[in-house]
Amino acid sequence: MKTRIIKIFSIIFLSFFLFSCINIETEITFRQNLSGEISIKYSISKAAINIGKIDKEDNFLPLPIEEQKFREIAANTNGLTFISYRQEETEGELFINVKYGFNNIDALNAIVSNSNDKKVEVQRRGDRTYYTHRISNNKPINEETLDLAKALFPDRYVSVKIIAPQNIRTVSSGDITGNSAQVKYSLTQLLSNKENTTWEVSW
Repeated sequence: MKTRIIKIFSIIFLSFFLFSCINIETEITFRQNLSGEISIKYSISKAAINIGKIDKEDNFLPLPIEEQKFREIAANTNGLTFISYRQEETEGELFINVKYGFNNIDALNAIVSNSNDKKVEVQRRGDRTYYTHRISNNKPINEETLDLAKALFPDRYVSVKIIAPQNIRTVSSGDITGNSAQVKYSLTQLLSNKENTTWEVSW
C-alpha cells in the first residue's frame, strides 16, 4: 500500500514537472472541407527526459520522443497521415518537429488530445465555422506549487495557430492576421487559471 501511495504521488509530481519542462507550438491549417495539416513543434529539457520514467512500465513524458511512436499514431488512426519528423538538440534541450495530414476532426484529435478526451471541436453554424480548443484542464493548484513553477519555468509556453481557408472573423483571445489567428499562453498563466483554458476562433 505504501509503495502504491508513493507511486501515485510520483505520477502527480512528474506529470506537473514534465509538462512544465516543455514548450509546445501547434499550427493547424484547414481546407474548406475541414481536412488539413497539423505541425507540432516542441522542446523539452533533457533533464526531464532522463527522469521521465519511474520504472520500465511507466513513462510520464506528455509527448512522444521517437519517430516510430509518431508513425504508429498515424498507422492506428483512420484519416491521419504521417508526413515528416525532425529532431535537433543542444546541450540541454531536445527539439521535435512533426507534421501530419488529417481528413477529419477525429483524426486531428488523435494528435491534439493524446487521450480519449477530445480537446478540439469544429462546428459549422450558418455561414460561419467555429473552432474550439480546450488548451488545458485546470485543477486546483496551491500557491507553493505555482510559485515553484514561476521560479523554475518562467519562459515555458504553449501556443496555437490556426490558418483558415478564409479570413478569421473573431477570436476569444490572441491575434488575427488575415486568415490566421494565434494565441500564446505562458505556463504560469495556464496554471493560474481556476477554470479550463479554452480558445475559440471563427471564420
